Amino acid sequence: MPNPTYPYPVRTDAEWADAVEEGLPIKDLVVFGRASGFTTEELAKLVHIPARTYARRVAAKARLDIPEGERAVRIMRLYDLAKALFGTHENTRKWLNTELPALGWRTPLQMARTEPGAREVENVIGAIEHGIYL
Repeated sequence: MPNPTYPYPVRTDAEWADAVEEGLPIKDLVVFGRASGFTTEELAKLVHIPARTYARRVAAKARLDIPEGERAVRIMRLYDLAKALFGTHENTRKWLNTELPALGWRTPLQMARTEPGAREVENVIGAIEHGIYL
């Protein structure tokens, strides 16, 4: 259910799983992109869809297939965790695009291209939340 501070749907993990199985509406990703400041090209790259294909799907109000939906949910989940820590969209975007020694000098967004990499980003966020310097 959207709200002014969180304009894309808030779902439990079980609800996200159902949405991905049904085909995540691309509209959810578009709304997330607008709220978080990701460009169309960035979103397409993060979800591993060619930019032109992404644009066609947006125009057709299509649904993402399961692998694309999983990648979209992964990025939304990480963004939300980081935003809860860093407070603003600007600070969150800056951190997500900063090369970090804890991630082998890769950015959190680069690392999050795979599920194991995303889990490592979550570990870094958890460490920062607990005051552990990495």
